[in-house]
This record gives sequence, C-alpha cells and structure tokens, in this order.
Amino acid sequence: MQVVILERNKLVARRAARHFASIGATCTLVEDPAALAPALPGAALLCSDAFDGDLIVELLRNRPGLRGLLWTAEPIKRSLRHMQDCPAISHVLARKDFESPPRPWELLMAARRILLGDGAPPFTAYLDWGAQIISLAVSTTADRDRAVGNVQEFIARLQAPKRVGEMFGELAHELLMNAMYDAPVDATGHPMYAADRKAEITLSAAQQPTVLLGTDGTKLALQVRDPFGRLQRNHVVGGLLRGLSGGEMDQSHGGAGLGMMVCHNSAAAMFFDVMRGRATEVTAVFELDQNLREFRTSAKSLHFFAS
Repeated sequence: MQVVILERNKLVARRAARHFASIGATCTLVEDPAALAPALPGAALLCSDAFDGDLIVELLRNRPGLRGLLWTAEPIKRSLRHMQDCPAISHVLARKDFESPPRPWELLMAARRILLGDGAPPFTAYLDWGAQIISLAVSTTADRDRAVGNVQEFIARLQAPKRVGEMFGELAHELLMNAMYDAPVDATGHPMYAADRKAEITLSAAQQPTVLLGTDGTKLALQVRDPFGRLQRNHVVGGLLRGLSGGEMDQSHGGAGLGMMVCHNSAAAMFFDVMRGRATEVTAVFELDQNLREFRTSAKSLHFFAS
C-alpha cells in the first residue's frame, strides 16, 4: 500500500506518515507540489492540505483508483467544493492549525478503512477504553422526544456547558428525524413517512433506529443507525454546501441543507457510514475540552464511507 503525502511542514508529514506506517503502508513525503505527479504511480492514496485541493482534484481525475484525503485548519467550505468536484475525495480531517497534524485516532481510523477495507468500527472505537455508553430505544415520535431529553440530561451530568447539551439535543433530533421519516421505505422502495414529517408514527421492530450515546470524559459521541442504507453522498456533501451557502435551494438534490448544518455546527467530526440496502450509521464526535467560542470557527471533519 503506497501513500503519497503532500505537506510543506516536515513534522506534520512525518507524524501523518507514522500512522499510515502503523498499518503497513509505505509513505512518500513531498514538499513541492511540482514534484507530486512523479511520485503517484502505484499509489493508492494521496493526502494533502485543502490549500492544494485544486491540484489534488486535477491529479485524481486522471488516475482512476487513486483515492484522496484532505486535511485542513480552515472552515470546511473550501474542502467541500473539492469533495463535490471529485468523488475520489470523501474525507476531510480537521486540524488545530497549520503546524498540527489531524487527530491521531481519526487519521488512523480513516487509514485503516481506506487502505485495508475495514468495515464500520464499533461505537466503542470512537471513545477511550472504559467509556460510559447508553442505548436509547426509539419507535415512536414520543420516544424520539424522550431520547432528545435523555441526551441533554446525560450531558448535563458531565458538567459541560449548557450549550453543548442543547447542540447535541438538536443533533439527536435531526438524526432521528432522518432515520424515522426519511429512511424507511416499503417493499417497492417507496418512502413511507417522508411526505409528512410532523405526523405521529410508530415504527415496527424492523424499522426502528438504534441510538447510542457515550463519553470517556474527553470526547462525547452520538450515533444513530437506521436499517435501510439509503443515504447518498451528494445528500451529505451537497446539503452541507447549500447550508454553508445560506440555504440555497436545489430541488435536484432536495432541501436547503439545514439539517446538515445542524450536524456541522454540533460536532468536531461527522462520520457517515452507508451499507447499501442494509444500514446507515451517522456518528458525531465532540471534544469536551474545546472552548465553545473557538469551536464555532474551528475546522470540522467529515467522512463518508459506502459499501
């Protein structure tokens, strides 16, 4: 497995390479963009800062099978445009600043899944060993509202700022609305509840979402899983782009991206896992030690996996 890393900061490049090497990959480190193309033959993954995204997109377009991974210390909008332009890029990793590498656990998780083909990790993988994890049962709209309240109560017990509980409550509500109303389809593939998201519904055992919430005292994680696996990559990337662009409507892809903005504004990292026709898992991770004022303007991570 050959990985090519374009990174001007040598320390950042070496740290990133160490994580790829830990799973058996061989890394080529490049500082000068002009020297990048000759290093690509045989490579499986090309990594760089989103600052060089235009070049990365150009190189990926002409090399079928080569995947791209971006990292950035900036707001995600520039990276999203690269993701929209290039289907080979489905991962953007946030970093604190241009002198820092992406979060180690996140980079390693992405590396294993992209290069080794690992499937969706267990929920425990997003948290340190010993984390507290609870499961919330949801089959009705009343259950949904109770689950949102349980999320907020759980976070309140952590002595986290009230706003964190509010954000994750909004996030839980949004993810559950998607899992309960948008995801279910009948035997012919026709949406069952999407026409009226205000209707009271009761889901059968085969339709019910799974909700997990956990913390290790440093990170907070929320995961909602539906048993349908219908989420499309363009719904995620395009929806978030529309939301960041002020909610510009696009009927060809549906909606103004407001739901994706709730996800983006609530988490440091979002993971979308789609197992076609079987399940969709959406996992949000928030770092409890991060200052909320800094969080609002910091870079955010986005991952989309499909199988």
